[in-house]
Amino acid sequence: MQLVRSGNTAININGEVGPFFKSFAGVKQGDPISPLLFNLAVDALAGILEKARTASHISGVVGHLIPGGGVTHLQYSDDTMILV
Repeated sequence: MQLVRSGNTAININGEVGPFFKSFAGVKQGDPISPLLFNLAVDALAGILEKARTASHISGVVGHLIPGGGVTHLQYSDDTMILV
């Protein structure tokens, strides 16, 4: 756990490595926990969107093109697109 909390980061630009600095937020690229965290976040987002849509808190601009109120979302890898 110490490694996760106190990781040092350096930036490599054109083969020149800058000074190390502490990173205090986020998950490092390639971290095995990234997909799990993404799945937890997108499941929560999907639930929030569905509840907001059914309670008529949000509605789509072109509702006749998207069944069920005109709001939906697409998710792939680490991308999310909300269609309204």
